[in-house]
Amino acid sequence: MRELMFRSTADLHARPAATAAALKRRRQRQMRTRMLSVTGVAAAAGLAAGVLVIPSGGHTVVNPGTGATQTVQLTAAQKTLYGLSAAAAGIHRPAGRYAVMSEKSVDTTPGSQGTSSESGPKTSVIDTVTGGGVEYQDITVRGSKGTPQPPAVLKAAPGTSPTTAQLDAMPTSPTKLRAFLLTQAKQQLSRAYAEMAQQARKAGKKIATPFPKGPQPTDNDLVFEQATDLLWEPHLSPALRAGLYKVLADTPGVKVKTGATDSTGRPAVEISRVDQVAKVNLETFENPKTGATLESAWIEPSGQFLEDLYLSITYTNHIPANPYQG
Repeated sequence: MRELMFRSTADLHARPAATAAALKRRRQRQMRTRMLSVTGVAAAAGLAAGVLVIPSGGHTVVNPGTGATQTVQLTAAQKTLYGLSAAAAGIHRPAGRYAVMSEKSVDTTPGSQGTSSESGPKTSVIDTVTGGGVEYQDITVRGSKGTPQPPAVLKAAPGTSPTTAQLDAMPTSPTKLRAFLLTQAKQQLSRAYAEMAQQARKAGKKIATPFPKGPQPTDNDLVFEQATDLLWEPHLSPALRAGLYKVLADTPGVKVKTGATDSTGRPAVEISRVDQVAKVNLETFENPKTGATLESAWIEPSGQFLEDLYLSITYTNHIPANPYQG
């Protein structure tokens, strides 16, 4: 939606304040609100060439037509991403129907009159069987820009989040997974454009359909955002999380920084990429020992900094009580 607003608000003549508000209301995890049919998209992804990782620091690409192989040496960034893949693959998937996540978000505006506001902490509970859940929110306002919203308790209907079964139906080989993510992203974009066009018609405006005029995101833009969105999901299988890091390793424009830390000071591997349309730098910070996501951040061209931070993730077979009551 951030990219949609960038490309389409000129045609809609949206007020700058409305555009800024829409940007701030970006989804925290797009996968939860735009999850498509896994079966249909997986079928559309089709078959693709396989990639075999070898210990020498390179990987062997197999041509599906001729069977010929070629060993390609990995860059330092790719070696780090393959290391994260190996770390993720070696982690045992936690047991428990409910994923319980403690999170917070921070919005910082730069400049001499810059401000910063913090929302949270909040506790989000995902029912990994139905895709439903509940969210407990500490609505205490910190910072000059905050307002006391949303309500203290939010309930999510079944299907709001991807279920474990849906996630496990996704391909895990890098080439099939990349094709899956790209197909999914394009279908979701098409759906979002259609919804935006419908809203424009109601407002007496017109925009080009199925896609608005102007620059479009590249395949690599879409794959990177889709992969990092998916990494945020807590209940991925080790194989799927490992596959996502291999997809990122083969995505041009990805930068990797080792020895980094997240905003709480936890050791992290920083993965980043600037998209080619909105010029937003998307950063994600991963635990180097487990491959789990610690934090995601978006840096706008204006310097505005938005971050979502995991404080903790646990698993249980019972929905916990609201920790912010009383």
